[in-house]
Amino acid sequence: MSDEPEYRGQVIIYTIVGCGQCMRAKRILSQRRVPYTDISLDSFPQCHTEMTERAGGDPTVPQIFFNGIHIGGAEELEELVHDQRNWESLLEIVRTEESSNGPALPSPDQAVDILDENANGSPNDVFLWIPDEYTKIVADMKKANIIKDNRVGIIKQYKNSFKGQDFIDWIMRERSIKKSEALEIGQELIDRHFGQQTSKERGETFSPDRYYQLVEDDENKPLNAGYIGVDAHTDAAIGVEDYNNNLASIIQAIYDDILSEDKSTVYYHKLVDNEHFNKFLSYIRDLSRVDLTTSTPDQRLALLINVYNMMTIHITQRFGPPVGVWQRRKMFNSTYYIIGGHNYSLNSILNGVLRGNRKGASYLWKPFGKQDQRLPLIIEGGEPLSFFGLNNGSRHSPPLRAYSTANIREELLVQARLCLESDDYLRLEGKKNVIYLSKIFKWNAEDFGNTPEKIMEWIAEALQGCESEKAKTVIKRFYTGEYTVDYIHYDWTFNGTERNNNSRPKPRIERPELLKGLEASAQNSPTTTGILDPMSPQYDFECSYKM
Repeated sequence: MSDEPEYRGQVIIYTIVGCGQCMRAKRILSQRRVPYTDISLDSFPQCHTEMTERAGGDPTVPQIFFNGIHIGGAEELEELVHDQRNWESLLEIVRTEESSNGPALPSPDQAVDILDENANGSPNDVFLWIPDEYTKIVADMKKANIIKDNRVGIIKQYKNSFKGQDFIDWIMRERSIKKSEALEIGQELIDRHFGQQTSKERGETFSPDRYYQLVEDDENKPLNAGYIGVDAHTDAAIGVEDYNNNLASIIQAIYDDILSEDKSTVYYHKLVDNEHFNKFLSYIRDLSRVDLTTSTPDQRLALLINVYNMMTIHITQRFGPPVGVWQRRKMFNSTYYIIGGHNYSLNSILNGVLRGNRKGASYLWKPFGKQDQRLPLIIEGGEPLSFFGLNNGSRHSPPLRAYSTANIREELLVQARLCLESDDYLRLEGKKNVIYLSKIFKWNAEDFGNTPEKIMEWIAEALQGCESEKAKTVIKRFYTGEYTVDYIHYDWTFNGTERNNNSRPKPRIERPELLKGLEASAQNSPTTTGILDPMSPQYDFECSYKM
């Protein structure tokens, strides 16, 4: 690359994301090793006016300029490269002459933010997610396998990292750019908090000799770390209602893409390169700026159920289904999102906020202590309906859907009735008047009134107004008292597949072998490949593993 000619001028190409002709034009330039500057009108819409004027009124993309000379689109560029004389003449101009009359380059800080805001600082009705140039670079790095485990010496290893020199070589090859420009891009990745230095050398300057790790690949950091371009502590706070409205539209689109028809099976392979999931990964970073302190209980209920369900999917997509007790505990207790400046695990969302700061199954203490700053945000008394909205990754979880802040309790009641109509949650036995309930009611009896009678009272009230024979029979038995309660075996089978042939996402470690004699008891507990169910009081004690 050092033998390549230096260019004093510049080649500019205006593009938009997903444009085939734009990609064709960039490919032509790259194949001929002509460095160019890509101005994405998705990120810089304010440049569209100048482009149109310079292109003689043509508003379409791509539009290509060699210094101040307008070439046209992809077809005109292809014709030009076959005209050897004119092609070489234009290249000579760009090599030897600085661009004094070419299009103006926008400043990076003029890029449209991920959240488009209007003059009064509140989000617009229409949410627009724009992947900036550096987000796309990170995605391309992953595809090119630039990010890997790098061994340095005999013992030291940097996991999920990349060396500065490897990045420089790759980006120069991909973009046909000079080393100085590659160093600038590397520095920008660090400055925008996509990457962090792994090796111990001092200094914040991007260096070919140092190793770097993407923030999102650091297992010790919250999964939504790496906010782009601003300081989460100084940037404007976002209201829960506005944030959840946008989040719900994104995750419902994800569910439409990755769920089976009955909304119960997750096809994890469909998350790969999924446009809506990429939007989610970017938008979820803004959770750090969401102000829970000004929200209503209903707003927190809707937001945190949506976050909980997608967090479970996000963790599984990143790490695979947890294998064994300790991985399940880590998933539930030690994997976080930053929400409003505080870390929230699945445990703190469920047992802390949604259940009103109650001890979880098999826990010795409540999630939030007396001095915990999250304590004022709990839903006092808890909301039992939340159990019918939370998907824990098992076959007996409720179907997945997005929830709104405006109608959250009505939506959860509809969901609860759908679940109770299912034999997974409630089954009738005619001859003995037995009502079989999901073990969700047993494990979380405190939330439903503690006693079988109080639990049945809660169910009867939830089913009031339902016209099905099953609902009418349940209500009748409750009021006559002619029933006994028993519980249904809970199916802990993992509710996801990696391919349509029902194979699972690959676990991070191989499945441990059960000690002999414990296989039978394990059948009634979470499987070693299932998602942790935080609602079970016995998931820690019915499986033992060889160490």
